[in-house]
Amino acid sequence: MTTEKQIRKWENIKCPVHRKLSSNAENYLYAMHLLNEKKEKITASSILEYIKVLPSTENLGTSLPTVTGMLKRMVRDHLIIKNKNNEVFLTEYGEISAKEQTKRFRLASKFVHEILKIDLKNVFQEAHLLEHAISQDVENAIEKLLNYPDKDPFGQDIPGSKKTEKINIIPLSKTTKNKSYTISKIPPENPDFVDFLHTNTILPGNKINIHEVSKTRGIINIKVGNKSVDLALNVAKTIWVE
Repeated sequence: MTTEKQIRKWENIKCPVHRKLSSNAENYLYAMHLLNEKKEKITASSILEYIKVLPSTENLGTSLPTVTGMLKRMVRDHLIIKNKNNEVFLTEYGEISAKEQTKRFRLASKFVHEILKIDLKNVFQEAHLLEHAISQDVENAIEKLLNYPDKDPFGQDIPGSKKTEKINIIPLSKTTKNKSYTISKIPPENPDFVDFLHTNTILPGNKINIHEVSKTRGIINIKVGNKSVDLALNVAKTIWVE
């Protein structure tokens, strides 16, 4: 039995009754869900990298000791457990809570963009302001109003939807010259970058053609309609296509 399975078997016995979590815990759970989606290890350092890009209105400390202290509280609250290498694992309770938080945030993102008509570049910040105040009844109403969406405005999966993410998506940086692709998802965190993508119609569902991939120059050139757009390869790896 792997360490992760041992952890979850032990922790499931102590899984507490579901309760309202602090906004800090919700943000950390969402960060852990993102890392799991990317199949990356969850550590204090990897969580810190995500915490740094959150809106300042979240009032989260951005030092490693602050993150370490928060993780200790989450261990106490049975949301996570750590192994001897300080790698973090979600318990059953933690995983359920992380999926619930991710669903709430991505529904909030869809709501503020499609219903409230907030510019895409501001969606990430506005959704963070809204998400912590959404009750279960309001969440259910938003989900119904949006006709039970499976994706947020950035192409990210909404947990609990009937559709699942396509398994054949790849980073834009790994694409092949002279081939066509469809944008699957884009990163939501940086408003300037989101605005750049929106201006150049590099958005989920849009078709692109790969004109050039240059590892020596570190750029990829894509065609979007009549536009020619250069992207750095280290930036292109954050955009996913199918």
